[in-house]
Amino acid sequence: MRVKLTRTVVLESCPLTRRKFEAVKEVYTDYSGLLLILTEHAFENKIRSPIKLRSSIPPELKVKYELPSHYYYTVCQDAVARVKGFLGKKRKGKAKTEKPVIRRVSVWLDDVLWDYKRFPQFNTLKNGRKILIIRLTTKRGRIKLPLKPHKLFFKYLSEGWRVKPGVKLKLVEEERKVLAYFTFEKEFSEPEVTGSFIAVDYNADNVSFGNHDFLIQVRTELGRLTRFYSDVRREVQRTHLTGWRRKLPSRKGRKLLKKFGQRKMNRRIDLQRKMAKRLVEVAEETGSTIILEAIPKNFNQRVTKRRRKNEKRLRDTLHNIGMSSFQRFVFEKAVESGVPVIFMNPAYSSQVCPHCGAFKVKPGDDALRQRVFECPVCGFNLDRDFTAVLNLVGLFPFSPKADEPPAEDSVSPVTLVAEANLLHHKNSLVIISQGLKRQ
Repeated sequence: MRVKLTRTVVLESCPLTRRKFEAVKEVYTDYSGLLLILTEHAFENKIRSPIKLRSSIPPELKVKYELPSHYYYTVCQDAVARVKGFLGKKRKGKAKTEKPVIRRVSVWLDDVLWDYKRFPQFNTLKNGRKILIIRLTTKRGRIKLPLKPHKLFFKYLSEGWRVKPGVKLKLVEEERKVLAYFTFEKEFSEPEVTGSFIAVDYNADNVSFGNHDFLIQVRTELGRLTRFYSDVRREVQRTHLTGWRRKLPSRKGRKLLKKFGQRKMNRRIDLQRKMAKRLVEVAEETGSTIILEAIPKNFNQRVTKRRRKNEKRLRDTLHNIGMSSFQRFVFEKAVESGVPVIFMNPAYSSQVCPHCGAFKVKPGDDALRQRVFECPVCGFNLDRDFTAVLNLVGLFPFSPKADEPPAEDSVSPVTLVAEANLLHHKNSLVIISQGLKRQ
């Protein structure tokens, strides 16, 4: 089975000359105006095809804007994509407006508008640094845009990733620069499942993984991170109110809310990517298959709906831990490294005793608060997350009966192997651990 992965790389241009920047800005302004008209036209006339939308463009619009012909192809694709996205949100009840609203515009380019056939073309500066050159079609003719490639860009080029013909451009008017968004894609063969397994249990404040040879728990403190930024944003909302009713945040308040929300997401994604990389490295070194929990779509939303209204803080934490994104990072990194991944139903994985097979063991309040699994039948006790790991890896039998005798040569309780606060590790994950063998 073949798996296709995509990566988006952003390249910043060198400061453009005034003539080049005015040519790009002219295209950007006309593209934005045309996009606004076509998006509204497609929404009102229920047009879902870019070909149909392009054929319905009035001739007076082409006379008014006079853009090169291929811009009409890409702007129609952009408009239809925005309409479809808005309708999808409306079906889910998440749309906040009656029709699509365009707030941010990026110019879509096809393989003709940026001369895809000559990619990649570099110029070398006196200091030895390479500058990527793309030729952009404007109303004043073709201009050369100098872009500054970085290590990640060269990494994808050297590893055989292919650049897709579509590129997006955004304007940075204050610095007279542009941002170019390149999309790389590559196909990988999905590796076959091995005989050794590593199961992963993802929680708000830690990630536990291991098998019968070792158990590792890494304290991520994502729940604490979420609660901290929630308190910060709540204080911003309280102190930056405007209007005679004092209900709407001021302009500075909206800016601060966006700033701290983005910072929370960046720290969470950075931590998850590092954790995924380290996990795949461990699986690659041991030649193991990674077992992830098969969670349904919109898992966080479903969990928070089942919580009581007075558990608002817990609901907010569960909604922001990003379980789906972590699993996506693990899967993509594993496919790149040739590590097989399987998904297993996690139902009752924390309520089955790995020692005697007692089923649906309900924890007490103290045990649930301390994250400890205690079996009332055989007295087995272990961290709840490690219990889920052992059950997911399939080393112990699932049994609906609690009165069966314990299995012979059973595994003795395993204690915590490693802990690490990864919020302070910016460049790598450092886990100091000592594996515990079965006794």
